[in-house]
Amino acid sequence: MTPGAVRANALRWADDAFPGWVEVSLVDSIGRDHRIVEKVPVLTTQGIRAANTFPMELWLDVQVDRLDAGTATVTLQHGVETVDGAQRITVTSADVRMT
Repeated sequence: MTPGAVRANALRWADDAFPGWVEVSLVDSIGRDHRIVEKVPVLTTQGIRAANTFPMELWLDVQVDRLDAGTATVTLQHGVETVDGAQRITVTSADVRMT
């Protein structure tokens, strides 16, 4: 496994509860939208606030488990999972960068 990051989009400010929660969309390699609702500092060091203009791009920490022709299977880090409980997702390799 290799450390990396996957492209995602913060869609909206989800909750003002400390330290602030954001809803994120992560699109997999077949175009399915996976939603994540998580505390901002768990997802990014970007200064995302309720007053930001959404959507906005951000990169989520992942472990790159597998690289194939055009796809990458990644595991979300820091306890992050989708609202459906998934932590491992196959995305297009263009949406992954190695860190």
